[in-house]
Amino acid sequence: MNPTLLHTLDAQPLAVIGDIHGEIQALDALLDQLRQRPEARDRLLVFIGDLCDRGPDSVGVIHRVRELVDQGRALAILGNHEINLLANDAKDGSGWFFDSREASDTPFYAPFSRASARERPEIRDFLRNLPLAIRMPGLRIVHAAWDPASIQAIADIPRGCILELIHEQELNLIRAARADDLHARYRAELDRWGKQLEDPDDPPPYLDAVADFEALEQRLNPIKRLTSGLEARSPQPFFSGNRWRYSDRTAWWNEDDDPTPVLIGHYWRLFESPDRGAAWRYGRLFEGVAPAAWHGRHRQAFCIDYSAGARWRSRKSTDTGKENRYRLAAMLWPERTLLFDDGALISTIDGPSST
Repeated sequence: MNPTLLHTLDAQPLAVIGDIHGEIQALDALLDQLRQRPEARDRLLVFIGDLCDRGPDSVGVIHRVRELVDQGRALAILGNHEINLLANDAKDGSGWFFDSREASDTPFYAPFSRASARERPEIRDFLRNLPLAIRMPGLRIVHAAWDPASIQAIADIPRGCILELIHEQELNLIRAARADDLHARYRAELDRWGKQLEDPDDPPPYLDAVADFEALEQRLNPIKRLTSGLEARSPQPFFSGNRWRYSDRTAWWNEDDDPTPVLIGHYWRLFESPDRGAAWRYGRLFEGVAPAAWHGRHRQAFCIDYSAGARWRSRKSTDTGKENRYRLAAMLWPERTLLFDDGALISTIDGPSST
């Protein structure tokens, strides 16, 4: 059977690694920890997406992961940042790949290595052949949300066809957005307010067409739902990821009826809580959830994104106490134990019953 965008895996020991976002030192440190520990080595590595953007060496991270995949020692799935790259959608933090973002990203993320003209097609070729989700007996793995309808929509699509699927979904969205001239109004708002969308000190007015267009995309596009999660229109704009946003992430796991454990990234969890009053918008999804606890209706979900992608904040800050807040983690499965890049080994709590 030809591989599809839903990868089926036999039951086996895994080390599922959270969002890396170009943090090559964190990745190398975590791989060293996995090699050094007898209980962690010689198992299949699974990278949960968001290999790139914002960190100092996205090229190096992708090269390291590609080597492991080619050697048969690892699998990787697509996150929303890889989808943006494949769709030629130059977003915040992607100046390492897109020339159009280099100048605007430099104040926040520099120094960062840039992909050469030779490396860019090689990177795209590697990413376009990755799946969107993994199913194994007793375990589900996806970047942001295990949405059953979206899983069904991509389950039989051959691996390597993601570019065609992205293009098809873009056309579907534009066709749907022609009602009430939504697409034209969306483009007009971006043209008028695009610069202010990335200015925290000069917010645009509430952009109804942007909010409606993004909500429509989120409803219609299975790739978007799997890699960016399930979202709802926000009554007030908020600044996050260096952009004013009009839709907010939701804790979809609280409505998930499937008790099968599911591992996700994407959601910027913190192991160490931020200072009182510090802004960490998406961390609100984990209020009342212990840093190493499972979450969801059946305690079936676990987010292993411990915000390594925010390490640029530490590099730009004079507060040296923040370094340990942003960590890279691997979930050792089936032990349900977390191994961090600093060597900490922590058992998770309040998880689903073993099957």
